[in-house]
Amino acid sequence: MHVTNVGGSLTTAVCLSLIAWSVRVLRSSKPNLLKDLQSHLKNKSADDGTNENKSTSINSIKQIARNAARHESYARLSPVAFWLLVETKPVEFFIVDVSDRSENSDLVRALQRRFMSEEKEDEATTKNKSLYYVRMDLSEVQLLLRNRNSPSATSSTFHKRYPRTKTPALRSNLIFVSPHGKHAAQAAAQASSLGFSRCSTVVGGMVSLIPLLDSDMKSLLSEEDVSLSRDAFMTLLESSHLLSTGAAVIIDIRRYDERVYYGSIRGTVHMLVDHIPKALLLGDEDWFRSFRFPKPKPETFVVLLTSSASRANWARQVFSDAGVTNVKTYSVENGFAWAQHSRCTKYEMFEEGEKPPEIMDLGNNLPFSRAKGEGELRIENVLVS
Repeated sequence: MHVTNVGGSLTTAVCLSLIAWSVRVLRSSKPNLLKDLQSHLKNKSADDGTNENKSTSINSIKQIARNAARHESYARLSPVAFWLLVETKPVEFFIVDVSDRSENSDLVRALQRRFMSEEKEDEATTKNKSLYYVRMDLSEVQLLLRNRNSPSATSSTFHKRYPRTKTPALRSNLIFVSPHGKHAAQAAAQASSLGFSRCSTVVGGMVSLIPLLDSDMKSLLSEEDVSLSRDAFMTLLESSHLLSTGAAVIIDIRRYDERVYYGSIRGTVHMLVDHIPKALLLGDEDWFRSFRFPKPKPETFVVLLTSSASRANWARQVFSDAGVTNVKTYSVENGFAWAQHSRCTKYEMFEEGEKPPEIMDLGNNLPFSRAKGEGELRIENVLVS
């Protein structure tokens, strides 16, 4: 008999002996090992839990900060901004009075008469109504607004309840009012939840309007000259470093159709005037994401470009209420007579849905004085190089 690979067999036997000895050692120390392992896992779990709690706490703080930076569901107009809106009608809007019947005081009745008299006057003198007033209970807000276009014959639809009032759209400016503002805030939140994106209330409620009942427009508007000359406007437009750094911004607040027919100007940014009240509640990131230009800071020099002085004055008041006070206006009521671009044209105003009129050529470009413009901007503490 011939035996081979003896060395290999001896090596295997030695390895098996070592394995058996190791198993005996491990069995004898198993309780300590398990105890140490359990203690380690317990400590690690506690540390992880602490870190998780810290992380959760930090995330909660960050989430709260993000929520605070986000815009709220509805805007809040100051009493002066609301009164300017009623008196000058810069945009189309609806006043929705949700006053409680128990709060139907002399003040409420006086304001209701004021709103309704404005509505009747507006209907009698203009083709396009810009002020609408409706009265509804707080419990009816969701039902009436949700069923505003319903063909149902029941009385719980907006059209059936208010047959002489234009039915509001989701982008209509809805101003909710009540004596102390509580019911108005609840109604605005409900309307926002239905998709109405331009809801507002009045800060302090209707009681805050008492001092303004007998006021005239001159007392509401600033006495200083808030408009820029053509020289200053064109000089600022050519100061690209001011516009690119955010030290100054020219915001075109006209409608889209006005920009199409009058023309848009390189160096300006666009934002519908209807967006301003709610937009000013946005954080910097949300503002930039929505409008593609930085949110003006309190020290930013802002110029509002518009074809309506009343529209610009109202927008300026809303900016001022939000802390952006260095605001000027540039109104082009008769078209872009200052146009430096041949594509800018003028036209007669037309209503939404109507056929636009023929556009007309402005003719030759008009010159401007840069020296006068720089002098005017220096007075406004705007440095032009």
